[in-house]
Amino acid sequence: MFAERAKTLRSMHAFLDAVCIALAFGAAYLVRGLHESLPLLNNIPSIPWNPSEHNGPDYVLLLMVSMAAWIYGLRSNGGYLVPHRGTFTRLLLTHLRGLVWGVLGAGAAVFAVKLATVSRLYFGYFYVFGATLLLTKDVVMRRVVARLSASASFRRHTLIIGRGQPASWFAQVLCGATETGYTPLGVLWVGDDAPETVGGLKVLGTMADLDDVLVAHPVDEVFVVGGAKTLAAVATTVQKLIERGRVVSVMPALQGGVEGVRGRVSEFSGIPLLAYGPMPKDEVGALSKRILDITLSSLGLIVFAPVFFAIACAIKLLDPGPMIFAHERLGLGGQRFRLFKFRSMRVDAERYLREDAKLYKRYVDNDFKLPEDEDPRISPLGRFLRKSSLDELPQLLNVLRGDMSLVGPRPIVPDEIQHYQPYADLFLAIRPGVTGRWQVSGRSNVRYPERAFMDLDYVGNNSLLDDISIILRTVPAVLARRGAH
Repeated sequence: MFAERAKTLRSMHAFLDAVCIALAFGAAYLVRGLHESLPLLNNIPSIPWNPSEHNGPDYVLLLMVSMAAWIYGLRSNGGYLVPHRGTFTRLLLTHLRGLVWGVLGAGAAVFAVKLATVSRLYFGYFYVFGATLLLTKDVVMRRVVARLSASASFRRHTLIIGRGQPASWFAQVLCGATETGYTPLGVLWVGDDAPETVGGLKVLGTMADLDDVLVAHPVDEVFVVGGAKTLAAVATTVQKLIERGRVVSVMPALQGGVEGVRGRVSEFSGIPLLAYGPMPKDEVGALSKRILDITLSSLGLIVFAPVFFAIACAIKLLDPGPMIFAHERLGLGGQRFRLFKFRSMRVDAERYLREDAKLYKRYVDNDFKLPEDEDPRISPLGRFLRKSSLDELPQLLNVLRGDMSLVGPRPIVPDEIQHYQPYADLFLAIRPGVTGRWQVSGRSNVRYPERAFMDLDYVGNNSLLDDISIILRTVPAVLARRGAH
């Protein structure tokens, strides 16, 4: 299971980090005492220092505080979640942040108890030894985990049972988690009309083929993905799998179709729960998000004021007409509001679209958009504004007014609500956003129903930290112009 293996790795890393920090502390204590007699090091100017003349409890306190702060810094920056994943640069950055926390912790201890006897050169040795040992430990651990993941004894062969977008989404997650030791075998489709592949995995058959699949493939674990109907349909199968010694895990969704939405693990008074729907009402969280929206949108309007002026002048000179285009969208609770954008189309774009029946049909069939190279309504300046996403800057005014949030589902035109049935009320339970999961995952390259799945999933699984992460990911997505048109 992911959680069990991750918990073991986290515990192992925390223990080894504590050992490394303690060893570095002891080595620094020893080397500082021998500093004047060591070649090369004795060239570094220092005040004579004798360990026996210093208060041992002071250094024990420093060790405890430094260790706690350093380990906390590594843990809070993802050092214990994925120390064996990613690039070496990412690993270095994680350790640099952990080192900063270690320095701050030790500094706070020195200041709090006024430790005048602690040598600054000693600190230098401690941090150099500690950073070197911790980084070396993680490099070794990366190799160990990689070897274990490749070994036959570590690998777990998995089968996914499900259908629709939730099964596709989970298949992609499973395929991307190669370092966990899980080897996806394929998907067993629930229902008729099975496709050839789901989320990059081959469909091995339907539920009627389960026995043949278990004989033909070494299945260790099974993931059942779907909603109430899917889970009810496979209940007997799950019981059979458990009786035959397979580990079975369930990833519930609101339903097994393309609009499926993940549940989330919650608890009440220590009792574990599986919750669906929008996040529970959280006045503190909502206030924090609104403060973040007002602060960043106000700052954005000030910082980009020269850009606003330049774009306004360019529109007036190159394509005379209104500077701002206001379009009707659905907001919180289904209330309609006017979404602001810099005008990127000809002045009579709406009428031009409605009067051309074939063009309008293509517009509707293409998720209420037209491919940029096939849209005769867009002006040359408008193409640049759309590619650079500068046309969306006026939406900061919508955020300031409270029509939108910085992060949320993409604001849709009223006709698009059909894509979110039967969960339209769920989709409209929170404010739409300037950016969101859809925008940082490809934007216009992601079509319905995948887009609806992302939006609904955000409604049911979001947090302030998640919003901040999406905001930070939006910057490179905009610069790369992924899916912008």
